[in-house]
Amino acid sequence: MTDKTSGSDKKYLTGKIIGPVAGVAGLLFLMLFQGGFFASGQIAPGIVSEVQADNTATITIAETVEPDFYQAIGTVRSRNEVDLVPRIIARILEIKVRSGDRVKRGDVLAILDAKDLSAVVSQGQDQLRAVTASVAAADEQVKAAKAALELASKEMERTRALFEKNAAAKRDFDQSMAAFRQAEAGMQQAVQQRNAASAQAAAASQGIRQAEVGLGYATVISPIDAIVAERLADPGDLGNPASVMLRLFDPESLLLEVPIREALVREVTLGASVTYSVPALDKTFEGTVREIVPSVDPNTRTFLVKICIDNSSAGLMPGMFGTIKVPLKSEKKVIIIPESAIIRTGQLESVVEKEGGRLLRRQIRSIDLGNGRREVISGLKPGQVILQNGNSRS
Repeated sequence: MTDKTSGSDKKYLTGKIIGPVAGVAGLLFLMLFQGGFFASGQIAPGIVSEVQADNTATITIAETVEPDFYQAIGTVRSRNEVDLVPRIIARILEIKVRSGDRVKRGDVLAILDAKDLSAVVSQGQDQLRAVTASVAAADEQVKAAKAALELASKEMERTRALFEKNAAAKRDFDQSMAAFRQAEAGMQQAVQQRNAASAQAAAASQGIRQAEVGLGYATVISPIDAIVAERLADPGDLGNPASVMLRLFDPESLLLEVPIREALVREVTLGASVTYSVPALDKTFEGTVREIVPSVDPNTRTFLVKICIDNSSAGLMPGMFGTIKVPLKSEKKVIIIPESAIIRTGQLESVVEKEGGRLLRRQIRSIDLGNGRREVISGLKPGQVILQNGNSRS
């Protein structure tokens, strides 16, 4: 029996088999390579390489107890923040300050249109003068009525005495009695008119005082020494008690408002010193915990801590924020090494560990504690020995 398969068919079948086999072999090789099957002479995890050093001064790693801190974002506020609103509804004629201006207590900040109030004061003064004249006339009427009453009273008593002695007719006594009663009625009427005039004078005086108070509100003055934080109105705007015209703050009495998670409510203490870093100013400020608000925000599950800033005039402004470290009652065990022991390669950190007779470079992670100290958060444990100067390698 002869093989009828042609040469081209054999080549096609061979390629069809070899292709998948080569693909599977390549995939298997890649998996073995990534798994480290072909690797040799590898160092232990965390160790970069074996090194040599000229200076072999060492540090034995040990845990130390340090105060624990809670880091949070605080916002600068002023204890004295004032929103100035017009006390009257009037057109704004002039605003003498802009945002950022410093003002003193009693400085005139704005002037409102007070023509209507001036007219009311003038009208009230005219009315008061007229009413005062009426009061004077009523006083004269009272004096005249009093004199007439006294005369009628004397005449009545004289006629009564004569009548009792049968020296005067009853008709004369009745006429004197009627004249006395008429004088009494005149006196009462004069007193009532004087009281009415006095009441009108008092009302006119009260109206003038109210108008003068309103006229005083037309001049807006600063209640404190402050900085203008915002100017929210311009000349020509209609000022009214519902709209803020100027916002002031006292730069000498700044505080921090820091939300702290509720689990630490017993850890924060009054009087504790804190450090507040402001990236915008590249400065660090000191403060003291002065107030702990005894309520928790149900939305954020945080409570508010207010911290007085000691050197608050050094460029701080309300609204600035930064990282704050709040000391807690609890303590924590940490590993602290000197800055000199750390070798930096880009963003990587490492130290030189002495293990037996070898010096090995081990990767770590650390955070800055200031004053040349670093807290190691991973890569080292108690009992390990490292070089005090990691850059002393040959």
